[in-house]
Amino acid sequence: MKRAQGVRAAYTMLLVVAAAGCGARVLEANMTGAGGSDGGVRLDGSFVRTRDVDILFMIDNTAGVLVQDNLLRNFPVFMNALKAIPGGLPNLHIAVITSDLGAGDGSIASCDATGGDAGRFQYTARGTCFASGLATGATFISNVGGVPNYTGNLEDVFACIADVGESGCGFEQPLAAVVRALGADGQRPPMENEGFLRPNAYLLIVLVTDEDDCSVPAGSALFNTTDTTLASPLGPVSGYRCDEFGHLCNGLPPPRRAPNGSVNDVVTLNGCVSAEGAGMLTPVATLADQIRALKQFPDLQIQVAAIAAPSAPYTVTWRNPPIADTGPWPSVQPACIGEDGTLATPAVRVNQWVAAFGSYGQSYSVCETSYAPTLSSIAARLTALVSPPID
Repeated sequence: MKRAQGVRAAYTMLLVVAAAGCGARVLEANMTGAGGSDGGVRLDGSFVRTRDVDILFMIDNTAGVLVQDNLLRNFPVFMNALKAIPGGLPNLHIAVITSDLGAGDGSIASCDATGGDAGRFQYTARGTCFASGLATGATFISNVGGVPNYTGNLEDVFACIADVGESGCGFEQPLAAVVRALGADGQRPPMENEGFLRPNAYLLIVLVTDEDDCSVPAGSALFNTTDTTLASPLGPVSGYRCDEFGHLCNGLPPPRRAPNGSVNDVVTLNGCVSAEGAGMLTPVATLADQIRALKQFPDLQIQVAAIAAPSAPYTVTWRNPPIADTGPWPSVQPACIGEDGTLATPAVRVNQWVAAFGSYGQSYSVCETSYAPTLSSIAARLTALVSPPID
């Protein structure tokens, strides 16, 4: 990352940008046009504007058809905004992954013991399409210098590979999946993902999920299915484990037992944050730092966005257990409900991860009837990076 790439005399315009929390840095505008990898980092360590953009979409493959249809239906809004950037479409890489990293020993339905999709790019035809349009051997969308690696419209190719379905593991690990996909965990990225991440390109990560992150370290016991009762160390095998061992609300884990032992009990919690070192999940700070370490100038080169639920309200209710037990089982209620019926639980960890990127991170509601304004906003923020400054 420290070697200059494509240094040209045309880099003449200087722009001072205040990076969130990191003071002002000097950027040089790349005025060379649409082709090639002209931006990057000079030998003197200064950052150079570029038209190269790597975009990774993490799509929860348990989120259901409403969320995915909303994304796919409005994706052309995102692309139209990028096409309208001065100089035309940037030099794009676009890839899709899911939230499925498996869970446990394979005894949990839809969760295998071998890492699920393991952060691998999804590139095969899905849903109602019979061919993705990608060139043979291609595992992500590329359009660099106006040369595509696909036939037809980019929007159609994306819709074909991003229709990931809803049969994934219910213990979603979107943050760890992103880290794994990009090889930010110190290991080589999956074979399918090689060649996607360009060192000097901007990186945009978009998370689309209706549940919070449940990323765990290797060898975690969180998904153990040996003990499944309220009195067992981990409690029932349900998504509530991710809440109980992943969140702190006013300094305490969400309660497992109903205060009065009744299915009618309701507890509203405040001040909910990631448990970080006090829980069983991988700290959000670790997952953010791993992504930031991919770039020499993370505050200038990385943008992230989440289409998820807000972190509040955070309400715990109880239900009758499906097995004989000593009391009702807990669950967290939706933090938002869309007019189309979309339900989404508080995305405490996801939103905290986004916030770790300061002004270069933005959270949007997954319960919006249309994601068109959301995708337009994400594209506008990216446009501000790619577009040359005005005299």
